[in-house]
Parts: sequence; structure tokens; C-alpha cells
Amino acid sequence: MINYGEAVALGAALVWASTSLVLKSLSQRYPAALITAIRCGVAGPFFWLLLPFGPPLSSLSAVPLQEWGLLIGSVLIGIVIGDQLYLHAMKEMGVSRTMAMVGTFPITTLIWEQVLLDSPITNRFIVGCLLAASGVIILSYQSHQNREIDTEHPTRLKRGVTFGLCAAMLWGLSTTMLKPAMAHLTTVQANSVRLPIVALTLFAVWRLNRGRGNLRDIGKRALALIAVTGMIGMGLGSYLYIEAVVLIGPAKTATLSSATPVISLTLAVLILKEQFTIHLLIGVLLCVTGVLLVL
Repeated sequence: MINYGEAVALGAALVWASTSLVLKSLSQRYPAALITAIRCGVAGPFFWLLLPFGPPLSSLSAVPLQEWGLLIGSVLIGIVIGDQLYLHAMKEMGVSRTMAMVGTFPITTLIWEQVLLDSPITNRFIVGCLLAASGVIILSYQSHQNREIDTEHPTRLKRGVTFGLCAAMLWGLSTTMLKPAMAHLTTVQANSVRLPIVALTLFAVWRLNRGRGNLRDIGKRALALIAVTGMIGMGLGSYLYIEAVVLIGPAKTATLSSATPVISLTLAVLILKEQFTIHLLIGVLLCVTGVLLVL
């Protein structure tokens, strides 16, 4: 029987999987930097509204400069760069493959923790990494069913794989940096600072690259969809994840949220009519099994 905390964690996975479907179509038409800037700009005020319910704002003055540096660094690495690679990967190879690859980021997090924080490696960790790596190889395999699509743009699959794996590595590093950065901050306080920084930084990046589109070119419907994915994905999704961590702990929450690739696969096949192959199914299952073993 699933308890309330477990249901909240699975709700976060469902939210993230659902928003990924909307982002795929939007990322084909609009610059990734602009999309993420709008999403973060909408989600930031969501966390501002939660600030009065936590520690007093005066507590922020006790946060050391080193921790602020780690927090901002994690933003630049994980969201400003990592999320852009994630959106580009979806553009190159679709939702299901991308979500399975970036869904291994808990494994890359543990790798970074071992390298930077000297965390121990167990046999279970090694087996999980091998299974996840096998899943990535299978997802990258050009099966007979996909060959006709892939050969139309022979470098797109390779670019997608590269973008997806780099995003997973950067998200893992960003998460590892957050651990020491959060010593004197709550998650709500951190996100209330991180998301506006991301929005401003990516908006500046987009402005410097004016050839990639114009804000006025985005219709009201598309702008509303982007804003909704920001509020739901980066706002509600993050809130549900935080609530689940409080209720059932971080390890169990991360394990349940790793169901996101499976949910994404199901939704992509049912809604986006993405091609379903045995390689895709086996690859997703191996990735998810590897993550579950490691956590």
C-alpha cells in the first residue's frame, strides 16, 4: 500500500514526465535558453511565496560566501548548461531516449560524490552502473526499425546521445555541489535564489544570440504553455520532490522519482506516437533498474 509520502514522490515523477512532452514540441520551435529563462522566471515567484512559511529572511545573512559560491556554481552547471543540453537532446532524438539517459543522473551524482566527497563504492553500486551503461548502449543502437529515421540525419543520434550524457554528468555534479551549499539554507530559500539567477542569465544569453528568434515571435498559446511547464515542472514538481524528501527521506524519494523515464516512455508512445521498439523498452528498463540498484 502506497503511503502519502510515496504518492507525493511519484507525483513529482509524473509532473516531470508530463512537462517533458510539452517541452519537446516547444524546443523544436524556440531557443532552449529562452524557454528555460521563461520557465525559471515563472517558477521563481512560486518559491518566494513560500519563504514566509520558513525560517526568517534574516537567517540568510549567516550563509558564508563559499556556500553562496557553490550554490551559484551549481546553478550555472546544472540548469544554465545542463538543462540546455537536455532540451537539445530531446530535439535530436526524442523524449523517451533522452529521459532514459538523463534519468541516470543519480548514478553520476554518486560518482561525483565518490570523487569529490570520498563516498564509498559498493558492489551494488558497480552493478547498477553497469546496468545503466548497458541501457544507454542499447538506447543508442540503431535498430532496423529506427534506421530509416536515423539515416535521414546520420549525426543527430550521436549528438543526442552526447547531449543527454553530458546533461546527466552536469546534473550529478550540480547536485553534489548543492550538498555543502545547503548547510545553512532550506530548499525553498535556495530555489528562490537559484531560479531568478537562471532566468536572468539565460535571458542575457538569448539576447546576445539575437539570431535565434524573437520574443515577439512566440504566440500567446506557446508562451502560456512555456509558463505552465515552468510553474508545474520547476514549481510544483520541485515542491512535491521537497515535500517527499521531508516525509520519506531523500534516498527513497530519489528512487521513486526515477520512475520518470518509464512514465515518459509510456506517454511518448501513447501521446506523441513515438515509435515503440524492443530496444527502446529494454534500454529504459535497464537504465531504471540500474538507478534503483544504486540508490
